Amino acid sequence: IMKLLTARSNVQRQQIKAAYKTLFGKDLVDHLKSELGGKFESLIVGLMTAPIAYDAELLRHAIKGAGTDEKVLIEILASRTPDQVKEIIATYKNMYDHDLEHDVTGDTGGHFRRMLVILLQVRPHLISKPAALFAAGEQKFGTDEEQFITILGNRSAAHLQRVFAAYMKLSGFEIEESIQRETSGSLEKILLAVGKKHTHTPRPFFSPNDNLDFILSYSGTDDETLIRIMVTRSEVDMLDIRKEFRRMFATSLHAMIKGDTAGDYRKSLVVFYEEHLCNPAMSFYVTDMLGTVKPYGAFNANDDANALQKAMKGLGTDEDTIMKLLTARSNVQRQQIKAAYKTLFGKDLVDHLKSELGGKFESLIVGLMTAPIAYDAELLRHAIKGAGTDEKVLIEILASRTPDQVKEIIATYKNMYDHDLEHDVTGDTGGHFRRMLVILLQVRPHLIIKCARSVPAYFAECLYHSMKGAGTDDETLIRIMVTRSEVDMLDIRKEFRRMFATSLHAMIKGDTSGDYRKCLLLLCGGED
Repeated sequence: IMKLLTARSNVQRQQIKAAYKTLFGKDLVDHLKSELGGKFESLIVGLMTAPIAYDAELLRHAIKGAGTDEKVLIEILASRTPDQVKEIIATYKNMYDHDLEHDVTGDTGGHFRRMLVILLQVRPHLISKPAALFAAGEQKFGTDEEQFITILGNRSAAHLQRVFAAYMKLSGFEIEESIQRETSGSLEKILLAVGKKHTHTPRPFFSPNDNLDFILSYSGTDDETLIRIMVTRSEVDMLDIRKEFRRMFATSLHAMIKGDTAGDYRKSLVVFYEEHLCNPAMSFYVTDMLGTVKPYGAFNANDDANALQKAMKGLGTDEDTIMKLLTARSNVQRQQIKAAYKTLFGKDLVDHLKSELGGKFESLIVGLMTAPIAYDAELLRHAIKGAGTDEKVLIEILASRTPDQVKEIIATYKNMYDHDLEHDVTGDTGGHFRRMLVILLQVRPHLIIKCARSVPAYFAECLYHSMKGAGTDDETLIRIMVTRSEVDMLDIRKEFRRMFATSLHAMIKGDTSGDYRKCLLLLCGGED
């Protein structure tokens, strides 16, 4: 039982459960319960439960009856993504016919309750400044808890990482240090949990000093927490937890589990650890980028600037060198090349490229040389200025960018054109379409269009229609190849083949020509 179930993913266990019911007419979990017992049974039953349902069960158990297990509330609600929290709320309602927020607020109080409510509401990610956190805590006599709650409870992970990094520079304190000094009790715990989840220093939320060392290092073992974390993190970030455990305590999680547990319970945890968590082939933990363009390893901005200058010097232009070099560098590296070129030769690299290149190839290279947010702002300006509005561009950009990216686009648009983007968009559109664009510009959840279900599939369809039939929509083709080459082009290619039974590479090859085609094919990442 233990070797089989710990060597399967949760999705596979659900399939086993269904097959068992079909073959033998029995509920597998009930049968396991009748054959097992104690903590071993709890561990196996936890493994057999779908992750969202397991979270809902844990929350129900934490708040029902006398007393509240605040530790479980903090652990789950502060570490799950907004989408997971939504699923947990719906599953809790289906399982218990209770409203999770109502149950949580009925069992908690004060600022701690307020923070839990914010996490449960999964609100849009609004903007914040590190100075606001500093003014609310270290700079103030007393503490403005509401400010801490509002900022930590309503912001995205990417934004909070930037805020915390800036906060460190501004205040001289890590955000966790300030939370510990300025708050206490349950509020301190939940703010720390959110802070650790989004800290700018890479570290798993479930690092040993948060949970596992506490579970195992005192007399007796907190088996409920040990089971909960081993079950819920086994397919998420257990490799990081193990790494942190050894780094901090000079011993392995495996050794501590082996020394602190016994019987089948220990065997199951050990087998789970050795055969599932220690085997990279069985890990669902993915860290690699999904783009076809990645940062160049042996990068030197001055060398690249010299190579580009040589490619454009004298009679003729070496387009091959230009395209091969620039498509093999990330956008951040291209910005560094641009700065190096200005320093070395006193010229603007983009202007020089424009003078040497032409047509769609020029447009593609200039797009690659533009910072992503500035490029989005340029595209939006072009889409709404003059006669008519390119609604396709407005939809594509505003509905596919993250809330933080939309915020940056709005600010960059203002800096570049001294115009308010929302004013320009609303002045050029009308009706429900305008209303939806306004919602997207307010950085609310993405409610519409196909990209809400699958961003890669949405862009695959856009690319297909840009090349389908007579003529090619080169603006769309360039725009997407530039903006997605470092993001999800591999997924887009995969979706393209699945949806249209041909490769993106083949379609670009058949629909374009010359250096333009060569460069697009390099961005595409080769044949499937």
